[in-house]
Amino acid sequence: MARISVCLTHYGRNAKLAATLESLARQTRLPDEVFVWDDHSPEDPVGIAEQFRHRFRRFVYRRNAHNLGMPGNLNAVLAQATGDYVANLHDADLFAPQLLENWTRALDVHRSAAFVFCRVAGRNESQDCRLRGCGPLTPGLEFNRRYLLNSWRGSSPIWGTVMVRRSFYQRFLPFESRFGCVADVDMWMRLSIASDVAFVNEALIEAEPGSHFVRGVNWSLVHALRQLHSENVTRFSLATGRAELPLRVRHEAIFAGLNALCVLSLLRRGRWSELGGVWRSNPGRSPLAPDKIAVGERG
Repeated sequence: MARISVCLTHYGRNAKLAATLESLARQTRLPDEVFVWDDHSPEDPVGIAEQFRHRFRRFVYRRNAHNLGMPGNLNAVLAQATGDYVANLHDADLFAPQLLENWTRALDVHRSAAFVFCRVAGRNESQDCRLRGCGPLTPGLEFNRRYLLNSWRGSSPIWGTVMVRRSFYQRFLPFESRFGCVADVDMWMRLSIASDVAFVNEALIEAEPGSHFVRGVNWSLVHALRQLHSENVTRFSLATGRAELPLRVRHEAIFAGLNALCVLSLLRRGRWSELGGVWRSNPGRSPLAPDKIAVGERG
């Protein structure tokens, strides 16, 4: 039987952490080990975390000495995992009791898939619309083309909560810190170029609307999305043998549209001083705040 590691990243949502861990403790397939990594929250949640130590076979809580940001914190906790399958989960979500069992079954059955994901309740409706027709297993390059590469607004239908074969994480880590909190989009694109993708067509995760993101315009993330999609255009072209130029033209058109949407958003709000961000070369290479997004909700 495959061993399961759960890596749960946390920052500043202490009030929700107990409910998250309780839903994890009630899984029909309990994890073999649980790691809770606090990214130096304003208040240390150690008291909440320690209440659940006895509920799991192995439970490790750690608080970073300083804030690492989303990619750094995720890389740090994933480095601890020893299981065959590694689930990265969020601290403010609630998990249906059968989440880990269904994810594990999907990877057991679909051995060509590097990772599995599911629908998320409480997310915007675009996820359900975009995933219509998505089967239990999709060839990776097809999935990349249909759902990820040069998608509108650079978004991804995959929430940051997935289960990945550790053998693939060992090949493809780290999450790129220069992409900030959209580094997961880059990871799913790289994994789907290399392998197939499994999907459980059930809403097994409940995310509180607005709990993970701040609405507004963040030029650093706009440029980070543009950069990661640009790099994956090249990867996709090399993997498929398709001409890169048509993919590159579509890429430029999509992100010109995203820039225009951001500018219009700022104009409507009278935030004139922020308009200069559209012309900056690529501020996405610097560390990014973990809860900022470009426009609306990512994905």
